Amino acid sequence: MSNLTVSILNNVIGPIMPGCSSSHTAGPYHIARVCRSLIGECPSEISFIFAPNSSIAECYHEQGSDLAFIMGILELPLTGGLFKTALSLPDKYGFRVDFRVMEFPEADHPNSVKITAAAKNGRRFEFVADSTGGGSFLVRKFNGWDVGLTGDAHDLLIELKEGESLNVNFGSAPSIQEKPGVKLLHYKLKFPPPARGLENAWYAAPVYHTIKGERIFESAAEMTAYADKSGKSLAEAAVEYESHLLGLPTAEICSEMERRLQVMLDSVELGLSGECPEMFLLAKSARVIYEAERNSKLPLGGINTRAAIRAMAAMQVNSGQGIVCAAPTGGSAGVIPGIISTLIEDMSFSRADALNALWAAGAVGMIIATRATFAAEVAGCQVEIAAAGAMGAAAVIQICGGKAAVACDAAAIALQNSMGLVCDLVQGIVEIPCHTRNASFASQAFICADLTAGGYYNPIGLDETIDAVFSVGKMLPVELRCTSAGGIAVAPSALSIKKRR
Repeated sequence: MSNLTVSILNNVIGPIMPGCSSSHTAGPYHIARVCRSLIGECPSEISFIFAPNSSIAECYHEQGSDLAFIMGILELPLTGGLFKTALSLPDKYGFRVDFRVMEFPEADHPNSVKITAAAKNGRRFEFVADSTGGGSFLVRKFNGWDVGLTGDAHDLLIELKEGESLNVNFGSAPSIQEKPGVKLLHYKLKFPPPARGLENAWYAAPVYHTIKGERIFESAAEMTAYADKSGKSLAEAAVEYESHLLGLPTAEICSEMERRLQVMLDSVELGLSGECPEMFLLAKSARVIYEAERNSKLPLGGINTRAAIRAMAAMQVNSGQGIVCAAPTGGSAGVIPGIISTLIEDMSFSRADALNALWAAGAVGMIIATRATFAAEVAGCQVEIAAAGAMGAAAVIQICGGKAAVACDAAAIALQNSMGLVCDLVQGIVEIPCHTRNASFASQAFICADLTAGGYYNPIGLDETIDAVFSVGKMLPVELRCTSAGGIAVAPSALSIKKRR
């Protein structure tokens, strides 16, 4: 089980981001935001260090991690217009930045980064963090202390020398670490601490919605039991889960999900238009295929094909570093939009229905994130694009009136059919084979939904399936986990493709 308390809005349906990879764009941005918060100002200099042969070392430039780190350390909005020009910003803001690939002993994740920084008063700071998938992250160390910051709390760190005490009640007990002559108090708060001008205190503001409550279920078995007992759909159970976890009213969290739905629909529309941004390797093809399907020029066509085309359209926007909604990752940002837009356009479901479908997809994603990961760097493409396909199958069952248990079975067989799927992106860029994989899993979601709704009995439930997927993923060699060092990525034709921009 993950130590992360998974929120659907924080960690599954979102973040809204520029493409192309949530692990290598949104995650680094969030890490840098937390570091900037702890430093308390724009640093005078900062270095980002990646371990050799790690996933992030191989593709930090191609996938925009360098841009995201700069945007985060400047506290600029990731979706603002400056993202693509971020490398020019350090000179404008008066600080030095460099990116290095070198060994450091604390690296124990494919997306580990060590950050060293100096404030303008000369004070030094050191961080070690991991981008853990889907934009989620863990800041593990701060100035040599183990801290475990995940961006969903108001984190207050206070260093006390031997003999010093703190006569302040922050409403919760801190965790305490001790070293010779000094100890660290770490408060994880639901609300901002009062400004008290404490010496040797550092504050990290949350980058997500703050976790204020407890999970009302943690497994698919508990989730379906909860839905059955209360007579609720999977979507309704998901909304209750999120509202209880974040301590926010239903109307507020549904409004936020509606915003993410619109970003998804916009990405499909832009990808099918003539205004879609250029990609690195591929020529834009979604619009051409869409017109061919409309004019009955494809061998089959139909709803499955249209979902696939729309998924490719959203991925074209993602690869052009346009704005998408990770669902659950940037590398899988086409699957759910392809499915949802097809349900609206071709099956005449309402936006309210589509919103419920998104909540159902998020519920399945929450279980995957709780039991496993969304990082292809850790467990292959089966936990990114295939996970999105599983979430999409649940969305189809939800919108067509199926029960929570049926939705989870549809998700389970989608994952069972993708067991062992590797991540072998060509030239470190989220285009080949990512685009056609997004397309195929958008299509497969409808098939898995049909099979379960039609009466297929699934004997291996979603929880056990996720556990098996995670186990298999960890067996994959590093060459097949987002390093572009194996699979189709090393085919001679793949290596010889010339970049378009």
